[in-house]
This record gives sequence, structure tokens and C-alpha cells, in this order.
Amino acid sequence: MLYKSIYKSPLGILTLISDGDTLNYILFENDRFYENIKLKAEELDLKIFNQTKNWLDKYFNGEKPNIDDIKIKFKGTPFQIRVWNVLKNISYGQTVTYKELANKLSKPKSYRAVGYAVGHNPLPIIIPCHRVVGTDGSLTGYSGGIKNKVSLLIHEQNDMSKYFIPKNTKRCRWCSLDNPLYVKYHDLEWGVPNFDDKYLFEMLILESFQAGLSWECILNKREYFKEAYDNFDIDKVIKYDEYKINELLSNSKIIRNKLKVKASINNAKIFKNIQDEYGSFYNYLITFTNSKIICEVDKTTNFLSDAISKDLIKKGMKFTGSTIIYFYLQATGFIYSHDKECFMYKNN
Repeated sequence: MLYKSIYKSPLGILTLISDGDTLNYILFENDRFYENIKLKAEELDLKIFNQTKNWLDKYFNGEKPNIDDIKIKFKGTPFQIRVWNVLKNISYGQTVTYKELANKLSKPKSYRAVGYAVGHNPLPIIIPCHRVVGTDGSLTGYSGGIKNKVSLLIHEQNDMSKYFIPKNTKRCRWCSLDNPLYVKYHDLEWGVPNFDDKYLFEMLILESFQAGLSWECILNKREYFKEAYDNFDIDKVIKYDEYKINELLSNSKIIRNKLKVKASINNAKIFKNIQDEYGSFYNYLITFTNSKIICEVDKTTNFLSDAISKDLIKKGMKFTGSTIIYFYLQATGFIYSHDKECFMYKNN
């Protein structure tokens, strides 16, 4: 007899399956391999479910719970079980390739069989199959879906710049698939909460330069902006003088708009004043957001961007209208706006 219980995770609903004593399956919504098992199981409150939920709570809170804290048991072929046991030893925040995994099993030519076993892992997250990637850096082969794999790797603070996502993956309508830089930005950065003040400052400057232009145009020049603006060191930017302004205006690799260049220095000074008053720019922003993330699509302004824009303009900032601030909040993760058709889409 099998029993089930529901766990509401940041990735969506997970169904936990047990034989009454051990944990046997963790199933994502619309699981393509084990749906029949889910249907056959009866709901029941069990000790093993409470232990698993406690483990998952710790994991999603950024802790590194020990897999041995949960009594697990899985069914499969002897080879699959060998693969799953090796998966248990991939450290948090680390990844291995299918080829490396095959070598660990002393089966260097069996990486296809290894891939099949990884894809049929009955206990994802706890048995961390999301930490297995393609030799070429691809992020394929995850039963929970590519967006969940990306989310788990980001959660574990992996350097995502070395991975890529299949070209046929659906993305937001605005993402230009012909521009690898834009695709990378969409997949790994846009909408991902990043509340570090240095990043918040960089994005505010870049968004102000976007006014009247496309974000793709700004993104293509981003590295040149970093170089020109001393890697967005705010303590340097606030000291820019007329000589530096003329230097920026003569730099053909960035946007040479005198009003925007002067506004960037002015905005840097106000940004710094806000940091001094609130302790950080992030602390200032959460006085408006109440530390909550808004999920919505197909908008260019809302009550939040209106309020922040109004206050920043009152403080003296330029090129910070409600639309620019809305784009800024989307980019930095205060507003989550991936299209419903996009592989990165998450519901509320």
C-alpha cells in the first residue's frame, strides 16, 4: 500500500509518496514517469512525511540538510540504484556531467544509460539529479522540467554562465533568440531576485539610459558601460566632473546623450543619499514593496512603480519615470513577469 502527502514548495506542488515507513517518491506536478503511482496512493499523515517536509523547508531556506535524516527506499534496476546512490554524493552547489558520472561508475561508455537513470530518479531534490549537466554545458534531462532545474541550480548559487538551455525552449516574447547575449540575460538574470546594492545601482543607471531605446541596445553595450563607469563604483561615479563627462560623451561604445550622462551622475548622488538615510537602497525599496514579490505579466506600470517613481523624482532623480522603474523592478526581481508560455514562468 502506498500513501501520499502534498508539499507546497517554491517550485510548485510536490507529492510525497511513502510505503508507510520510508520515502519512495517525490513527484513534481504533471510528472511524466510516475503519474500512475500518484493516482494509486491514498492520502495519510505519516511521520516520514513530516520529516521530509522539515527537510525540504530547511533546503528551500538555504540550509544544507543531511540526506541521511530521511529514511528512503527506491525501486529500480541494480544499475539505476547504483546511479542514484552516486547522485547522493554530489555536493550542494556542485555539478557533474553525465560523462563524469559514467566514469565514477566505471562505465565510461554508458552515459546514455546513466542519463536514463538520472531522468527517472524517483526522489528529485533529495537525490540531487538536478546537479547533473551535459558535457557541452546543456541543462537537459530533468523530469521536473528545465525551469525547475535552473531554479534549483540558482538556489544553490551555481555559476550559471557556463550552462545553456536548448534553443527550442520557449521564452518570453520580447527575448530575441538571435542574440545569445539577450537569451543568456533572459534565462539567467532577468527576474531573478538580486537585491545587492551594487547590482541595484548598476541596473538603475542602465535602465535610465534605456529611456526611448530598447533594452537589447543597452544590453549589447553593457560591458562598455561597466568599463566607462568604473564598474559602477558609486563612490567614483558621484565624483565625476566635467572632464569625465566629456570623456563619456566622446565614448562611441556607450550612449552619448548629454542629458542622460549628467542624469546618471546626479542619480548616483541621490542613490548614495538614500543609502546613507536607509542603510541601503534595498531597505528603501522594501518600504514600498513590504518585502513581497509581485507576479504579473503584460504590464508596463503599476501602483508600485508609480509610487517609487514619484518619490525618486521628488528626491531629484531624472529619467526615472514609472515605466523605467517598472522595467527596473522586473529586472531586479521585485516584479516577476515571465510570460505564461515561457519555460521560466511560475504562478503566484
